[in-house]
Amino acid sequence: MRWIIRIVVTLVTLVMLAVGALLLIPSDRIARIAEAQFEENTGRALSIAGEVRPQIFPRLGVSLEDVAISNAEWSTQGPLLEAASMEMGVTLSSLIGGEIVVEAFDIQSPVIRLERNRDGVANWDFITELGSAEEDDSGGGTPDLSLPLAQITDGSVSYRDAVSGTQEQITALDATLELADIKGAGVVAVSALYKGQPVSINGTINGVQQLLDGGVQGVDLALSAGGNSAKFQGSAGMDPVQAKGTLSAQITDQPALFALGGQTAPRIPVGLGQRVSAAGELTLTPDNKVFLRGATLDLDQNRFTGDLDVALGGDKPLVTARLSGGDIDFSSMSTDETSGDGAANAGAGGWSDNRIDVSGLSGVDGQFSLKVNSLDLGSIQLARTDIAGDLDRARLVLSLGEVGVFDGVVSGQFVVNGRGGLSVGGDLQASSVAMQRVLRDFAGFERLVGDAGLSLKFLGVGNTMNEIMNSLSGSGRMTVGSGELLGLDIAGMIRNLDASFEGEGSKTVFDAITASFTMDGGILRNDDLNFVAELLTATGRGSLDLGGQTIDYRVEPVALAGRLADGIRVPVIIEGPWSNIRFRPDLKALVDPLLEAEKEKLKAQAKAKEAELKAAAEAKVQEKLREELGVERRDGQSVEDALKEGLENKARDALRGLLGGN
Repeated sequence: MRWIIRIVVTLVTLVMLAVGALLLIPSDRIARIAEAQFEENTGRALSIAGEVRPQIFPRLGVSLEDVAISNAEWSTQGPLLEAASMEMGVTLSSLIGGEIVVEAFDIQSPVIRLERNRDGVANWDFITELGSAEEDDSGGGTPDLSLPLAQITDGSVSYRDAVSGTQEQITALDATLELADIKGAGVVAVSALYKGQPVSINGTINGVQQLLDGGVQGVDLALSAGGNSAKFQGSAGMDPVQAKGTLSAQITDQPALFALGGQTAPRIPVGLGQRVSAAGELTLTPDNKVFLRGATLDLDQNRFTGDLDVALGGDKPLVTARLSGGDIDFSSMSTDETSGDGAANAGAGGWSDNRIDVSGLSGVDGQFSLKVNSLDLGSIQLARTDIAGDLDRARLVLSLGEVGVFDGVVSGQFVVNGRGGLSVGGDLQASSVAMQRVLRDFAGFERLVGDAGLSLKFLGVGNTMNEIMNSLSGSGRMTVGSGELLGLDIAGMIRNLDASFEGEGSKTVFDAITASFTMDGGILRNDDLNFVAELLTATGRGSLDLGGQTIDYRVEPVALAGRLADGIRVPVIIEGPWSNIRFRPDLKALVDPLLEAEKEKLKAQAKAKEAELKAAAEAKVQEKLREELGVERRDGQSVEDALKEGLENKARDALRGLLGGN
């Protein structure tokens, strides 16, 4: 127990001696010693204009008031640092030994002014300047500087760059630096407000002096901005800013991230990166380009792997991505989260009047390639997909190399243009597409079963789905192989002249359907439908109102054409809204040909009677000519000519009689 008592007594005695020594040292002398040591180690003047008070708690040392650190000679902005108060801690051992060695700085509410002049020289390069001076004078290197602890509380930092003309401001700055040797490792922790967003940096720097001199040093850092965070382990440099190493990052606060770049965050649909997690090998170049190789990128519920490049030097980020993924869900792209009269047409099964927000297209520019196992776009589900995209000023061009959709394959180009409004268009080719699935998803119509080939050029303009569908223009062609028309027994309708054969279980099997069409103002028109089935062929023409979701179409089937002379023809009218399409025989068209045939028959009979009467009249005229004038009408001679000839003969005979001639 004695040795414990002795240790306690010894410690108390040392503390009392240290405190006594500190209190005996005049304040003026402490201030001058601090000023001299600071200038010796940094090359900048430290002035202490206020009171200097010894203190024991929270650390042994002195409290200084009205402190300033001089700026570079070329600066006109005032001191590099000004603080109303500063605390300096000293080591107990050095104080007992008769020396004062500063081991801690604690600066309260400082104002720090950082700047670069037109020559690119920074006013914080005083340690580099000192090192050069020492080498010139003594041949040695930069003097050793140790600072076990330096703290800044509630500070502010202004930055002026005469080269780029930029000005920045940081407030609410809290910083801690632990630096045993300026040429060795330093531990830093910084938090502040920048452009209204909380930011922080915590980590270790292997060579502080070398980093300040513009060199590249090993670092292990954790950064945060708003609700976003990142960790980096590798090497980095400050002037110019550059880095290379392993990165992991989580972006959960898009507004904060865009605010740091002086931009407003666009609305990003779920699945496209409301929450982002990224990891990979990072390279940050001095010209503000970021390369992420071997990356894993999580956009909400979607995971991609590949390479990602981002150029940050322009008005907006320029992104180049080469990614692949598994089953990707972008279904929120077709889910309208904005306000609007979405129920305006819902009761009638119409298109949505909600505004489609594509502002996210204006947030970045870039190019990308994407290969995934499946892609859910909400209204469309894609199988294996290989696409490339080019996004330029809110205009997205998708080049479809091979896209699995509706059990078939689609290729071509699809464009979403968000410049000054919204338009969508494309030039697409499809093969082996299941038409029942296509028509069910887009028109609620499930009666056509068969695989189709399709070519389509289209353009739609509008800020809602309703506006786009009512503005569609373009053209296309469809070819369907063998299949079925469900709920429609055309042969039964022909036999019975009864529309009831369209009911459940009825169907018409066909061998092929071909048709071309045009679109204008949301109206699709077709005039050359050709339908081929066993014992049945059909042609058709009519229109589909894509905007109004109605159909007005006429099909003219011909049944048993090979077995009957003219076959059986019963035109069928298809009409009504897509939600309740009706099929009915065109009885008027069925009756009209019969009426026309009877009319032609009557005309023929009348014509024959007219010819008969005319022949009888001519015979009577002939008889009269013979009896009265003694003239036989020759073939081809008209009645008028025969009558004239007979009268001339009679007149000649009468004249001869009067004259007594022969």
